[in-house]
Amino acid sequence: TSGDTTCFQNQNFPSEFVIKVETFSAGEAGTYKCSATTKWYKTDGTEMGKSAENTIVLNYVKASTATLTFDKNPAEVGDTVILTCRVEGSPIPGTPILTKTAQDGSNTTIPMECSGNMTKICVKKFDPVDLSDNGIYKCDGQNVIDGINKTSSDNQTLLIESDTIATLVLTPPTAEPDLGTNMTFTCTIKGNPAPTKLIFERKGETYKNYSAPSGSDPEITTGPYSISYSKTINLLKLSDTSEYNCTGENMRNGSAVSDSDVKSLAVISNVVVSMNVDNTHPKINESVTLTCEAVGGRKPHLVELKQDDVVLKSNSDAGFCTDKDDFTLECTETLTSIDFTATGNCSCLARNRVENNIEHQDVTYTLVEVSQRVAVSSPQSSSVNEVAFGSSLTLTCIVEGGVAPHK
Repeated sequence: TSGDTTCFQNQNFPSEFVIKVETFSAGEAGTYKCSATTKWYKTDGTEMGKSAENTIVLNYVKASTATLTFDKNPAEVGDTVILTCRVEGSPIPGTPILTKTAQDGSNTTIPMECSGNMTKICVKKFDPVDLSDNGIYKCDGQNVIDGINKTSSDNQTLLIESDTIATLVLTPPTAEPDLGTNMTFTCTIKGNPAPTKLIFERKGETYKNYSAPSGSDPEITTGPYSISYSKTINLLKLSDTSEYNCTGENMRNGSAVSDSDVKSLAVISNVVVSMNVDNTHPKINESVTLTCEAVGGRKPHLVELKQDDVVLKSNSDAGFCTDKDDFTLECTETLTSIDFTATGNCSCLARNRVENNIEHQDVTYTLVEVSQRVAVSSPQSSSVNEVAFGSSLTLTCIVEGGVAPHK
């Protein structure tokens, strides 16, 4: 069926038909049959004949051969990379094995999807590829010939490159922790080539400013393609509400490449309101300044100043409240030229929203008493102070004072 064919024939026995296969391959494997017919004639001219045949089975035998390829190498973080581990052999090879050796020397067996018989084609798809996929990959193949294992392998190094990738992780994973709890910030910088700089800071405060070489700072954890720093704040205060920034850089093609990750933290607490009155016992026509301070995380959304449950002012009134900081409203009202009606219970009420948007409120009271010595007057409708015997006379006595006259 292939190769050079030469046929030798003559008048004498034997006759030969020769097939010569220069390169035997799987296509030539199979069962071969040689058949022949001999003819002769009797003297009376009758044709006579005799046929015979013989068969032989030729097996294709090839030790396993492994080949490993990547469709993209080097690659960038986020790319899709397809690894192909191909093993050929006869008898049919076993399932190929793929192992990875990381930079730290650890070995991992990688699962693949395989198909085929004498040619096993196995595929591993990295989608997307990451820095952790850097390493030396080995494709191992094996078959058995005459009871002897025939092994083969192929090694390839996968190189994954990356600009700086900054990641800031909060533990516990909430951006709204409760007042008084603990929070751990983990700032990690990844890249290949390895990152050279890490900065972790909040507004107005730098916690860590690190530059390579690695290992020069005991608070820094280093890996083949990463540097990391952790900071724990115990017993969170409202003042820990801020933006936290994790920034790093590496060098690529001689230029610095940077990245940052920012997390906003809002410490949650129930609102607490306090009130200050500059004069709790004013006199007639004096002024009184009342100050409400409402503190909470989230910031209070309602502040009301009341007198005997009558609302005098709220934070919706212009000029009443100002932002003292990110979680405090300070609200001030001055009562001028007061009279006795200013006596009463003054209160500050504040509300904020806490976890799951539940509303919480707090209220505080202060008694304001207008202070004035008692004054007595007796107005008369006319200046007449002599009246006829037997007529009527109305006498009016007005008594004023703060606190209210009791006798």
